[in-house]
Amino acid sequence: MKKNILYTIRQYSLAASGFIMLLLLASCSSNGNQQEHEGSHTTETDTVAGMNKDSQMKDHSNMDHSNEKAEDHQQMEMQPARDTLDELYLSALPANQSVISKQSAVPVKDSIQQFTITGQGYITFDPRRNRKISVRFGGRIERLYAKYNYQYVRKGEKIMEIYSPDLNTYVSEYIYIRQKSNDLELMKKAKQKLLLLGLSDAQIAQIDKNPAAPFTISIYSPFEGYVLFNPSASSSGMTSSGPQGGMGGGMNSGAAESTGTASTSLDDNSIREGMYVSKDQTVFWINDFQTVLGVVAFSHENEKIAKPGLDVVVKSELFPDQTFRSVVRMVEPVYRGAQKFTQARLYFSNPNRKLKQNSLIRASALVNSGSLIVPASSVYHVGSTAIVWVLKTKTKDGSNVFQARAIRTGNRSNEYIEVLKGLNSSEFVAKDAGYLADSETIIQY
Repeated sequence: MKKNILYTIRQYSLAASGFIMLLLLASCSSNGNQQEHEGSHTTETDTVAGMNKDSQMKDHSNMDHSNEKAEDHQQMEMQPARDTLDELYLSALPANQSVISKQSAVPVKDSIQQFTITGQGYITFDPRRNRKISVRFGGRIERLYAKYNYQYVRKGEKIMEIYSPDLNTYVSEYIYIRQKSNDLELMKKAKQKLLLLGLSDAQIAQIDKNPAAPFTISIYSPFEGYVLFNPSASSSGMTSSGPQGGMGGGMNSGAAESTGTASTSLDDNSIREGMYVSKDQTVFWINDFQTVLGVVAFSHENEKIAKPGLDVVVKSELFPDQTFRSVVRMVEPVYRGAQKFTQARLYFSNPNRKLKQNSLIRASALVNSGSLIVPASSVYHVGSTAIVWVLKTKTKDGSNVFQARAIRTGNRSNEYIEVLKGLNSSEFVAKDAGYLADSETIIQY
């Protein structure tokens, strides 16, 4: 039994020793493979490094060329990503400010174009043809025959009758000298005084026939034309709110010299029966309307174009098929009703009085302008603001990207519009701006 135990121990010892030997052999085999693999990797790396070093030493230019090809290849790989980003950016732009469209773009031209400028106006009295009617003695108007503004009177027609104590005194003196004195020189002086006071030879002859002094003295019109109580209002188209102070004095310019009665007037500067007039007072004016004044308003942008000497063609509302030609005589800037414009004066011959007071006219003139121009269809009006769609870039598929921009326009024709501010000659704009604008969108510019 003792022998069996010893035999069993010996068997276990041999098995353990064999197992340990197997472990040692496996460990050695693994370390050998790892060293072999590291040695092989090191050898390959050294070989490649040596080859690269030899290549650089042999041909450095070939190495540079290879690097450039590598960079180009890298850029080509990155280009699709950039294009994708650009497309996303363009697609994300506000639709009311930028538009992507296949519409063609036209260049902004810098050339000389012929434009037609137009203005609206009216016909009024030529103030140069106003003739003043004044009385040479003070008194009271007993009868008035020229009662209305724009009333037509003829030369030699009776316009009023005045009672004047002063004039009656001078007439009585003349009658007394003629009846009681044989002094021809004194009689001549008395008659001349009556003529200077405004009496005609026919009136003096009537006094010679009737030895009594008349109660009233008739005043006759020395001119033919239309009566104007306020010529400044007629020539400017504005109504005066008070008496006229110029042109020889208004209706209340002073007191009567010897009657002691002040002259009177109405708010519209007209006269009525029963009013008092003073010596040398202007009662109204007469204009024959043989030459008329045309007042035409041009826009403020045409101030530099509408100059004196500019030939214009005028059409009247009274004769739509007939044209009148004239020349701008004077230009003045006017600010009225919170609006600034240029007012031009035109003169027309009107021998038959075909043109009427306050009739409307339309004036046009051809001018040559050298500036930036765009097609008329390229301008889109947003209220009082004019905008164009300016070409900014192109998409990958060739579509144009337009952006809205406000501009300042000048003259325009049927085909082109002058651009005063907002564009330069190197830019392009959309040909048809209306197709790029949505009527329900508030365009940002």
